[in-house]
This record gives sequence, C-alpha cells and structure tokens, in this order.
Amino acid sequence: MGFDCSTHDFLSPDSDSVFFYCPSFPAAIFFAVIFGLSTLTHIFQAFYHHKWRLSWVIVIGASWETVAFGLRSKLTQSPFGPGLSVPMSILIYLSPLLVNAYAYMVLGRMVWYYLSDKSIARIRAPRLTVIFVWLDIIAFLVQLVGASMASFRDTDSNSTEKELLDAAKAQKLGLNIYTGGIAFQLFWIVVFFIFAWRFRVKIVQERNQGCSIHRDSNPTHLLIVLFCTLLMIATRIIFRLAEFSAGTLYTNLTTNEAYFYVLEASPMAIACLTWNFFHPGRFLVGPDSEFPRLTRKEKKAIKAEKKRAKQEKKQEKKEEKQRNKEWKKETRRARGRRETDDMEMGPLRDLPAYRSDDIGPA
Repeated sequence: MGFDCSTHDFLSPDSDSVFFYCPSFPAAIFFAVIFGLSTLTHIFQAFYHHKWRLSWVIVIGASWETVAFGLRSKLTQSPFGPGLSVPMSILIYLSPLLVNAYAYMVLGRMVWYYLSDKSIARIRAPRLTVIFVWLDIIAFLVQLVGASMASFRDTDSNSTEKELLDAAKAQKLGLNIYTGGIAFQLFWIVVFFIFAWRFRVKIVQERNQGCSIHRDSNPTHLLIVLFCTLLMIATRIIFRLAEFSAGTLYTNLTTNEAYFYVLEASPMAIACLTWNFFHPGRFLVGPDSEFPRLTRKEKKAIKAEKKRAKQEKKQEKKEEKQRNKEWKKETRRARGRRETDDMEMGPLRDLPAYRSDDIGPA
C-alpha cells in the first residue's frame, strides 16, 4: 500500500506534489520515532533531575520535530495539497531554534554554577542568557514569517497566470526572509561560541589560581555537548543557506531527499539525543544550579523600590529646575542693580583727573 512514485513526475511544472522527489516513508517514520523517544526521555529527565525550568525548551523543540516527521510520514502516502505540508515545513524550519535556545540556557547555568564571579566579559549569567534567548526569539519571528510565506501556496490548477506569478513572487520573498533569519541566527551562534570558549578559558584560569568553586561534577562533558550542539545547528543552517541561495525551491539540494535527512534531520536528532545522554541535570546539581527565583513579595518590594527611586529622581529634577529658575531671576535682578549703579555713577567717572603739579601757587 502507499503512493506509487513511478506514476508521477515530481519535477513537472504541472505537479501538485509538496515534494520535488519520491519521499521515503520508512525514513520519515524512523526520525519520527527517534524524536518521539527523545521527547519522552527529556520529559522524564526534566522531572527526575528537577530541571523543568531549563528543559521545557528542548522538550517543545523535540516534540515539534516529532510532529513534523509524523506529518511527513503521512504526506509520503499522499503527497498532494498544502493541508499538512504547511505545518510540517514550519515545524521543521523552527524547531532547531528551540534546541539552540536550550544551548544558550545551559551555558548561562554553567556560568552561574562553576565560575566564582558568575559572569563572562562582565556580563552576569542571567543577563547573558536573556540576551541570547531574545536574539533567538527575534530570529524565530523572522524565520516564522519567511517560512509561512515560503510554505503557503494559494494556487491550484485553475489559477490564472497572474495568480501563479504573484504566488511565486511571494514564495521567493518568503525564502529570502527566511534565509536572512537563519543567517542572523548563525551570526549569533558564532558570537555565542566565543562566549562558550571564554567560559572554558576562564574556568581553567580560576583552577590554576586556586580560586575556583569546588563542584563534584566536571563541566568539560557539558561543554563538549554544547559545542556539538552548536556544530549540528550550524551544519543545518549552512545547508539551508546553500539550499535557498538561488532564491528558488528548485535546486539540487531540494530535489534530492538524501540531503534533507543527512544535513537537516540527522544533525537535529544528534543534538537532541546527545542532550539525553549528557543531561545537564547530571552535572548541575543543587540550589546553585538554577538562577535565584524571587518570591512574589520580593518582586513587589523591588518594584516598589524602583518606583520610589523614580519618584525621588523626578523630585530632584523638579527641585533642580526650580533652583535654576531662581538663579536666573537673581542674575537678572543683579544685572539690573549694576545697570542702575552705573547710571548714577556715570558723571563722576567722566570728570577729568588732576595731578598735584597742575595746581598753581597759592
């Protein structure tokens, strides 16, 4: 049972298939199972190691991959129509961003847990995490817009030539936007790699100086997994950049399914599974392994303090403005008094000066 590829020309301009090749059902099922097992394992590990605050990101990322390849396996049996292809493509395009965000969050915890000053390049660990996660969110939104435009096809066999041309232009624009989003993501991955390397250098320096924090675990394994994840994501991004470099869906990379599984599916599966085998919960243990969590009362107190400081600053500006106003008034009054004195003393200054030898004999 299933779709007979021999009866369809996938590269024909008249083809309404969502693929440009004969899709493999066993390959789609294999990766759906792999990502599904990784998702279930991450859920178990999150609760077992009490790391749900950290692990929810990769749980969602791996589950999106699972759903995407589940939809792909369904599409291999009937590869026509955009009904399932649009959500499948969007999930495959965007789920690596969540795995990327997980790497950002793990390094932030490592900095907080292992370094004595809990910072890199004078950036505190919580702020470091927030910065890179927000950059990842920006990349996520840009790629979401591009992926949605590139995946959506509002045409059919009855579409006019103008409608087909407009759809092709919109699709090309979506590809360009998506390509810009992944290039943006790749740039910050390189920057993040520098921060991760700086972490390694700094922890070695602290050990040599004897000022490092004693921990039962060694960060080396986590750091290797972190670098592996970045390498896998970078590989996948470079594949996508090369795939869409021509600004069209019809390239050698898009018409051969092997490239997709080797350079897209496999790197992400390796990244997810590697974090299963070397889960951060095995190394980051104890209350210091998470960022401090403020209570509601503490948050209210901080908010009230900020409000009070803001009001004080506002009052100081108001008083400074009033002092400047009074000073200007006093300056004008003083200037007026000097002008009055000058007018009264004016004739005396005009009198001729006499010397003692100008006076004649008595």
